[in-house]
Amino acid sequence: MKFFDKLRKSKSAITLEQIMHEPYEQKYYNECKFIWKNFVPESGQAEVLQGELLREIEKLRYEAQNNGNDNWDSDFAYFCDFIRETLCGKDFYSAEEKIKIKLITEHLKSCGEYAQKLYNEEISDHEFDVMKIAYTDDNLYDILADAVGFWQFKNPEPVPFKQNVNIKR
Repeated sequence: MKFFDKLRKSKSAITLEQIMHEPYEQKYYNECKFIWKNFVPESGQAEVLQGELLREIEKLRYEAQNNGNDNWDSDFAYFCDFIRETLCGKDFYSAEEKIKIKLITEHLKSCGEYAQKLYNEEISDHEFDVMKIAYTDDNLYDILADAVGFWQFKNPEPVPFKQNVNIKR
């Protein structure tokens, strides 16, 4: 049984609604700042996994907050899946943290896919729900960024990243 199948079957008390409505202040801001300064290039993909994860999280944040997911495409969907699979594959996150990561990345992806359907006119104006198009508060993105910052805190060695030639963003 795959990890995420186990999570789906477990009865977690954590809900996306709880996560969305709880105030969140980053705990690993300095670690994220270090990653951004040292491992995220001005353009293109990073050569260090921690930098790439943070870069992708910030791409998702920018697209939602600045563009309302108007430019959502398969690259952004890939980012959600890659972030979730990479972070949840690490053994230094608790089961609760992994559930939060899963819920958040699935929600961000769901918003983007909704926006894509809207902009492709697959959703009528009558059916349109503004709350589904883009998640624009910082807390979910900060939680994901903090997960990368926590990784840096626990294991500061840079992990080489093999760039994905299919990603253009």
